[in-house]
Amino acid sequence: MSKKSESVLRFLVDTDSSGQRIDKFLSARINDVSRSYIQGIISRGKARVNNKSINKHYNVYENDLVTIEYPGEKEPDTSIKPQKINLKIIYEDGCLLIVSKEAGMLTHPVRGFNKNTLVNALLYHYDKLSNISGIERSGIVHRLDRDTSGLLLVAKDNNMHRLLSNKFKNREIKKTYAALVWGRFSEKEGEVVLPIGRSRLDRKKMNISIDRGRDSVTRFEIKEEFESSTLLDVSPKTGRTHQIRVHLSYIGHPVVGDSLYGNKESKKLAVELGIKRQFLHARRLEFEHPLTGEKIVVEDILSEDLIKCLEVLRGRDKM
Repeated sequence: MSKKSESVLRFLVDTDSSGQRIDKFLSARINDVSRSYIQGIISRGKARVNNKSINKHYNVYENDLVTIEYPGEKEPDTSIKPQKINLKIIYEDGCLLIVSKEAGMLTHPVRGFNKNTLVNALLYHYDKLSNISGIERSGIVHRLDRDTSGLLLVAKDNNMHRLLSNKFKNREIKKTYAALVWGRFSEKEGEVVLPIGRSRLDRKKMNISIDRGRDSVTRFEIKEEFESSTLLDVSPKTGRTHQIRVHLSYIGHPVVGDSLYGNKESKKLAVELGIKRQFLHARRLEFEHPLTGEKIVVEDILSEDLIKCLEVLRGRDKM
């Protein structure tokens, strides 16, 4: 019998995945296989990190390059198809682009959902995108939660992907979000410095974890005040999963409309305002272009549903 062919798959570890065990990291990226199956491949020496042999207990970290020799008869799902979905392009040059993602759209396919994502749209409009993190994350350097709208950086080639990833790692890309939160503040600006880790009780949630969490820093500044809520500019200095939502909820000011981390009052206000998702929008990106050194500053206006919320609140205050 002929030897079964093997494909070498390569994945670049992003911020959200940093600290994960390698078997978990790989099983999340290779469709239709179990974690134990991945562990078997690792035990046979078929997986490496930064070209070094590892075991299944190894924890990957941001910007690690993970390679795995994967049996050809069980290649990852390649059914991710280009889709004719309109893209709102805010900035573009020969090696990167910045798009505005609408709320409700996944950044990239996940298990069970491989249609109508930003990646499906990118694959339709662009022949070449970075593939360092696999086809499921073509071009994707960082991500936004499904119900968060706004600006996302996309790399057209692997070199730009690495350069942008390093800028994120070194905190050289400033992201600013607009967030409507429950309650009012006594201060005009502030900073939350609390470690974040995955909840032991609910794996879908993150929480403040002093013993197991990773350092996380979020700055905020008041932009507009209402009777029982506040519009903030929020700038996360780190990029942990759900960071803004977790930090603001912990200090008693959850994002309005946040079904996962909101409180009774913030959820009630969302119903009154008619908003069906969290009021969180990535509105501004600032960084030096990795190749030219040019200062890039890009802004994106609030989406229509968020604008309507503010109009309602301003109308209430005038009554």
